[in-house]
Amino acid sequence: MKLPLLLIFTTTLFYSCTNNNKKSLSNANELAYNADNINTGALNVEPALTGDIKQQELSAQLKLSNIASKDLEMQEIAISTIDGSHSLPTSAFTPFLLKQGSDTTLTLKFNPYNNYKLYQITGMHGSFKPTYNFSITYKVTGSDRTSTLSLKATAEKSEYLAYLKKYVKPVIGYSFNTDGGFSENQRKYLETLKQLPQPPFLFLTNQEIAISGLNFRFKNYYQQDTLHADLLIVNHSNFVVKIIQDAFDITAEDKLSPGDVKTISIEKVSGTQQNLSMLEKGDRVLIHFKKHIKLKAPGKESLQLNLAKVFMVKGDKALFAEDLELLPENF
Repeated sequence: MKLPLLLIFTTTLFYSCTNNNKKSLSNANELAYNADNINTGALNVEPALTGDIKQQELSAQLKLSNIASKDLEMQEIAISTIDGSHSLPTSAFTPFLLKQGSDTTLTLKFNPYNNYKLYQITGMHGSFKPTYNFSITYKVTGSDRTSTLSLKATAEKSEYLAYLKKYVKPVIGYSFNTDGGFSENQRKYLETLKQLPQPPFLFLTNQEIAISGLNFRFKNYYQQDTLHADLLIVNHSNFVVKIIQDAFDITAEDKLSPGDVKTISIEKVSGTQQNLSMLEKGDRVLIHFKKHIKLKAPGKESLQLNLAKVFMVKGDKALFAEDLELLPENF
């Protein structure tokens, strides 16, 4: 019995977890997470994690101590949600050598995809999760074997529920209606446009449109009587597209209400900057849209993305034959 007891004692010593990092919520704008120290026999980690509610980012502080007999090559540090969404630090992490017997403390920022579907539709990362997992990848110098250390950080249940109640508001996102006849009508219309190469190409998904070298990517959300949207356009084609900024709109029941107020701006992400409204080959443009609009049945009624008069090709011919219906999805 002595040998098994000795093995149990040794394993407990090397993989001991001590609850030294239990934190309480000291700042109303932060969500604190509790994380245990962990000792693998080669690497000792003292973690701390805090969520900045206003900035919607996680701040991690990790004290790493090399207790191995050789140097350790620290390769990657990441954070993940319980459903597997994996995020690297927002600032570039450079692999480094942790010398034998030395320690270092790292402060890293993360902006994890807490709800990946929400991000795809709205561009929002979503509310903080109650639990996150750290993964620290390293190897002993001279060895081909890579090790990954995993440890968990969890918020106090009462503090997390209070955070949800105070800060998390209902969000509605919208996706393109891919079954409403838009694709068929648009293909027929494109065949009449001599300004485009024939036969024309059209591809429509829930958030994207591709037309003969023009790619459109739509993200949007409705929250607290305000509609926010970003439309990214990338021009891979050989023709120029003119954007009629004021014609861009999102409407309910295909009509305006007296209280609706919209603001629109165009950002040239890359390409020629002389004329923001002219989209040349290689240009990347973002249309930013914001509108106060009080919907009658939020999350239940469809909207219209007004496209028909927004994008013009040579000869002031409209690129789109009709507007596109937006279908709601509640988060």
